Amino acid sequence: MHQGYIIQIFLITVGVLSLIVDVALLAKRKLSEPVSVTWGFGAIIMVLAGIILRPNLWGNFISTFALIIIFILIVLAIIALFVGSIRMSELMRKNTEMAMNISLLNQEIVELKRDIAENHRKIEERLK
Repeated sequence: MHQGYIIQIFLITVGVLSLIVDVALLAKRKLSEPVSVTWGFGAIIMVLAGIILRPNLWGNFISTFALIIIFILIVLAIIALFVGSIRMSELMRKNTEMAMNISLLNQEIVELKRDIAENHRKIEERLK
C-alpha cells in the first residue's frame, strides 16, 4: 500500500479515536468542558486532514521504518497530552471548589465579626 494512503488512514483513525476518548473522558467527568471542546476540534481537524490532504509524495522522503517510528511518537505524544489534559482539568475543578470554599469562609468571617460586634455592644450596654 502506498505510504500516502497509510498516512491518511492513520490521521483519520487517530482523529476518530481521539474524539471517542474525548467524549468518554468528558462523560466520566475527567475532562472539563473547555478542554474537551479543544480536543474535539483537534480530532475533527485530524479527520479532515486525513480526508483532504493527499501526502502521496511523502514516500519519496520518509522510509517505512521512519514512518512507523513517527506514528509511534505521535500516538505517545497524544497519550501524554491526554494525561496532561486530565490533570489540568482536575486542577481547574479543584481550583473552582477552593474558590467556592474561600467565598463561604469569607461569608462566615463577616457573620462572626457582626456577631462579635453585636456581643461587644451588648456587654458595653450591660456595663453602663
